[in-house]
Amino acid sequence: MVKRKALISVLALLFLVTVLAFPALAQQEKVDVYENQKLVKSVVFQIGLKEYCVNGQTPGVKMDVAPFVEAGRTFVPVRFLSNALGVEDKNIGWNEKARLVTLKQPGYPVVELVVGSKQLKSNGQVTNMDVSPLVRSGRTFLPARWVAEALGYQVDWDASLGLVVCWPKGEPKPDLSAVKQYLNEQKPAEEPAEEPVEPVNPVGTLKELLAKAKPIEGKPFSFSSWKFDPEIQEQLQRFWDSIDASPVIQEVSVSELRPYGIKLGKDAIIHDIDVTKDGITITASTPGRFIPFFYLVEEGNVVRYKGGGGYMGKETGTLSVPVDHIRAWTPDGMHTLPPADLTKVTHVMFPGTDGGILLVKNPLYKGGN
Repeated sequence: MVKRKALISVLALLFLVTVLAFPALAQQEKVDVYENQKLVKSVVFQIGLKEYCVNGQTPGVKMDVAPFVEAGRTFVPVRFLSNALGVEDKNIGWNEKARLVTLKQPGYPVVELVVGSKQLKSNGQVTNMDVSPLVRSGRTFLPARWVAEALGYQVDWDASLGLVVCWPKGEPKPDLSAVKQYLNEQKPAEEPAEEPVEPVNPVGTLKELLAKAKPIEGKPFSFSSWKFDPEIQEQLQRFWDSIDASPVIQEVSVSELRPYGIKLGKDAIIHDIDVTKDGITITASTPGRFIPFFYLVEEGNVVRYKGGGGYMGKETGTLSVPVDHIRAWTPDGMHTLPPADLTKVTHVMFPGTDGGILLVKNPLYKGGN
């Protein structure tokens, strides 16, 4: 009995020694960025690396997805970015209906962002951002610089390593040489990338953008094996007959649209799309300022849902189309079918004004691409 008690005492002592001797192990699970209600630590993210470093400590905190650059800004998953900047999970709010993210750490600014909106609210004051929060494969990503600055950080970009560096505003920039050396030795999930010269959401006149955009490149395609909603089939066939052309089809991934987009006919460009279970967001350029119509291709090459056509307000813009606005008519044309299940959609199909067909693979498709 005495030996057993002695063994327990030794094990307990070893446990305490281990915890005290290796505080970095505990840091992996919880990061305390605040001390006496004051920001005291630095945070470093690297593009393509599923790990971030706080207060110069290495190894860093592991993530299950890596930051990426889009539209010239670095995006980080909402939970990891919030935790790194000192916001606890219990203070991260999400309103599914409004697609609203709220960061509400006691004693600090209440920050609100909406997916698809370029407005950030900090304690009710509105700031216009140059990008908006994104949803990728069901995950919400926030623009790191805008959120960090709203929470009291100063932010810098190190292009040589693809690093986003945050530290308390008004404080000297910390010495991060050890962190940089550590990160430089790691192999990112993706190659580090500088912020692109050309943003995904392009800026320029329609003429300039059309000169840069890629044409649809493919071969004449027969849809004889495809199943169409009768109304859609009639619309497309009537159009192809009117221009005396056989459709030329090209299949691309979302990444292949960037940075300059692909032309739809002579005067429209598709630059980017984002698919979530709630709908589809499209960035396009058109002289009429309307998002081009698109169709959804389901498993088994079934085309029965139509969406798009919404007014952007400018020649180049982004428009979100909710899933319940993407509908299919029954053969009698009198009633609409239920909204599409976007997890079963393999492609988003854009017919061009010259008869070409652009098929963009759906990254949300559960069968993969």
